[in-house]
Amino acid sequence: MAVHILGIRHHGPGSARNVKAFLETVRPDIVLVEGPPEADAMLQWVSNEGLKPPVALLCYQPDDPQRSVFYPFADFSPEWQAIVYARRQNIHVRFMDLPAGNQMLVEKEQKVVEQQQEPDTDQINSEGQSLEQLYKSPISYLADAASFADDEKWWEHTFEYRNNNDEVFDAVSEAMQALRESFPKKDKKLEQMREAYMRRTIRQAEKEMFHTIAVICGAWHAPALQWKSSQKDDNEILKGLPKVKTECTWIPWTFNRLSFRSGYGAGINSPGWYNHIWNHPHDDGTLWMAEVAQLFRKQQMDTSVAHIIEAVRLAGALASLRGLPKVGLEELNEATLSVLCNGESILLKLVHDEINSWPPDRRGAG
Repeated sequence: MAVHILGIRHHGPGSARNVKAFLETVRPDIVLVEGPPEADAMLQWVSNEGLKPPVALLCYQPDDPQRSVFYPFADFSPEWQAIVYARRQNIHVRFMDLPAGNQMLVEKEQKVVEQQQEPDTDQINSEGQSLEQLYKSPISYLADAASFADDEKWWEHTFEYRNNNDEVFDAVSEAMQALRESFPKKDKKLEQMREAYMRRTIRQAEKEMFHTIAVICGAWHAPALQWKSSQKDDNEILKGLPKVKTECTWIPWTFNRLSFRSGYGAGINSPGWYNHIWNHPHDDGTLWMAEVAQLFRKQQMDTSVAHIIEAVRLAGALASLRGLPKVGLEELNEATLSVLCNGESILLKLVHDEINSWPPDRRGAG
């Protein structure tokens, strides 16, 4: 019996590609996906041709509809690719996270407790910095070590831009394990309960005698699902979970709502860019710039082939100067601003808004 823990970045195209390749190679008997288990019945619709991402699962309490939560999926979401694989292969697939109804109640309780406690973010250290200013995302320490100023950019170049890397999931799990050990903190009650419930679901699959189990979860959770936590300890964490009635359905979604700017907690900088590299993983920037040029031409802006060539060359030069293995969106945006926009940032905003819109009128960059 083998349990494979695949730690991913939600809505990461490289993660999605690696998950797809891994599943096709290992061919598991069951796939467990981070998501609300009360929505398991909704998974049958994933094979329906009418259900095309981006879409989202809506889980809500029928007696209090304002209490609801959305679980978005795009083509480049690893969870979506895992579900699609399982449905096509006609194997078992289940969600394994703490039920959405329970999560909503726990989050509400936590907010009440936090409001009652005295805020400590105004505490000052010896250098005159507040604790709030000192807080950093754990992953940002790995970015710092690799000389990246931005942790999202580090993650993209380390994982999302790489294709079919067989060892990527071991590397992700090892990195997250090191962070959890090096920066211990008091885990919030909700995180403890979620990981306990995930381990419970894995144990249940083992009891049902599935020989090869694939688990798709957020990278941060991967080490916790490999820990040999006892069933007794997990049951203690989950003891007294209230029964909450929820209903679930699929709803349409948009690329804009997958972005950080929408307020989505697992958002990404540019869904349009991620959709592009999902469809064109080997593009050196030429196809992307051609799409940008097409946008400008529709606005009656003079954009020639020479502009595209020069912009692609400039983006490549910027990537080389920065020691990057591949051109990223930042380099392409800077090249677009310089060559195609003549320094006018408002024109670059046009590119961002159009390419992150849905439905797309262009393949790839949509």
